[in-house]
Amino acid sequence: MKQLNTLKAEGRIEEARQHGLLQLIAHPAHAELHYEVAGLHDMLGREAEAIPLYQKAVSLGLGEASLRGALLGLGSSYRTTGRHAEALATFDEALARFPDAVEFKVFRAMTCYNLGRSKEGMETLVNARNDKAAQKSGFF
Repeated sequence: MKQLNTLKAEGRIEEARQHGLLQLIAHPAHAELHYEVAGLHDMLGREAEAIPLYQKAVSLGLGEASLRGALLGLGSSYRTTGRHAEALATFDEALARFPDAVEFKVFRAMTCYNLGRSKEGMETLVNARNDKAAQKSGFF
């Protein structure tokens, strides 16, 4: 992970991605590594390839902060690739685990819009905007 993080910090994202994929061969049960490599795919616009990596990271078990990031990345990747129903399910799961996480409310609203449920999306967004936790977070 150290070399992967160094490459990433230097902006050598493709090299970091390739290094991460090699590390996954050696460490297939490393949840954080799956999460980091998924994020690198995301950064490179390779969301379809990121999805199974996020799924694996979540299934292997992540700490709270990484789980929150992985669920956001997974849902966002589903949404970007047109898999809106799966995105909505992911954001709903994330909100069940992290009810005060404003980012999931916002992405859920956008996904509702993508599904043709614009009224529900706007209601979600307005409710998120008026939420005290959202105001404290500085998200809006």
